[in-house]
Amino acid sequence: MGNALKSGVQRFNAENRAHKLLDKSSMRSAPRHPTTAKAIQELQTKNPEVLHEQQRKDDRLLGLLQNIRVDSTDPAQEKPPDTDQLQPSALRSTSRRSLPLNRAPIKPQTTFFEVPDEIPDGRLTVPMAIEMLAKHKRNPKEWPVDRLATDYKLDLKDAENILEYFNSFKVIAIQEGPSAHKPSITGGR
Repeated sequence: MGNALKSGVQRFNAENRAHKLLDKSSMRSAPRHPTTAKAIQELQTKNPEVLHEQQRKDDRLLGLLQNIRVDSTDPAQEKPPDTDQLQPSALRSTSRRSLPLNRAPIKPQTTFFEVPDEIPDGRLTVPMAIEMLAKHKRNPKEWPVDRLATDYKLDLKDAENILEYFNSFKVIAIQEGPSAHKPSITGGR
């Protein structure tokens, strides 16, 4: 209740108080920072006429300002057509929603990983890494580390590390019988 009374008192006669404040011939300036006050003091001692000229009104400039006239008009806006009079096909063409740019069906994803269009040198996608591992595992003599490095544009050390530390997962199927164990996913070494 006190806040409502306080805000009502603050708004009382606000317009008249604002006009009285604006009608004052000299407004009180904001407080200056100590370093600014020192700079102004130095300016007053060196060039006192600059500060007096800055505070004096220039009648020539005021006259030029009074002669300026600005005429502004809003651009003509098209009135949207009455939707009651339009056919359904015409309604579709005046829709403000953007139409899709590509109407081709979305390709089904063949892998779990999104493959970028361009791959920078020294980088591999997951399918490329799996292919690299499979080639080396099938025939290490035909696909040695240095050949894989040149084919996939990798450093020799990176190719060696991929072959040593990166491996794909393999699923172990459930075995039937008394010695059956739970299926597990392990690294494929």
